[in-house]
Amino acid sequence: MNIYFKGYLQYLVFIYLSSIITLFVLVLYYTEPSLFQRFFGDINPIFVVLITFILGSILLSYLITKTSFAIYRNHNLTNYLIIIGIAFLFGIEVIIADIWFADYSADINISFPQSILFYPVIGYIVDVFFHIIPISISIFILSVFTKININKIVWISIITVAIIEPLYQVWFTNQNSITTAVYTAIHVFLISLSQLWIFKRYDFISMYLFRMVYYSIWHILWGDLRLGLLFNY
Repeated sequence: MNIYFKGYLQYLVFIYLSSIITLFVLVLYYTEPSLFQRFFGDINPIFVVLITFILGSILLSYLITKTSFAIYRNHNLTNYLIIIGIAFLFGIEVIIADIWFADYSADINISFPQSILFYPVIGYIVDVFFHIIPISISIFILSVFTKININKIVWISIITVAIIEPLYQVWFTNQNSITTAVYTAIHVFLISLSQLWIFKRYDFISMYLFRMVYYSIWHILWGDLRLGLLFNY
């Protein structure tokens, strides 16, 4: 009974998070419909979030069943401070790079106040599509076709999946120089690796919290400040 109840609570947390994300999408879609076009093209963002929720629910269920991954666990304050602290360091580090040598363009961020709702949505979608889906596929394939123990399978999958997001960032987004591209690849790889480690050690919500702290520093707070400081907007 306790196992079922704990599992039920985990899914309830994911449903609550997904409901909040859906609300954010609805507000943004009906106030500024073009906001998501640069990311989704003509695909309705409400549909994207719905698909993300369905796939996320199914694959998180698989991971919970086959591995020690979890959607949510109770943590003490120290654990949350560790997660926030690591994300904070990444946020400060990328700001220093942006000022010092990375030639990111002025339009890389969504402007305030839309950014407050937009980045939680994007973070939710990214963590499902770049982490939950590929790590589930990797674990499934390795479990079926190899005799490696599950702990090694999880670590192989973590390292492999951590490469996907930096490859996407470098290949599908405009990088103005080789230096910026190399830096972006390393930076995003380390973030992705950190997130997947947090997912394994803690849970999905902690992984998502990490991204939200990082996004709050880099995309939301610095996203507006950099326009005046670096581009005189």
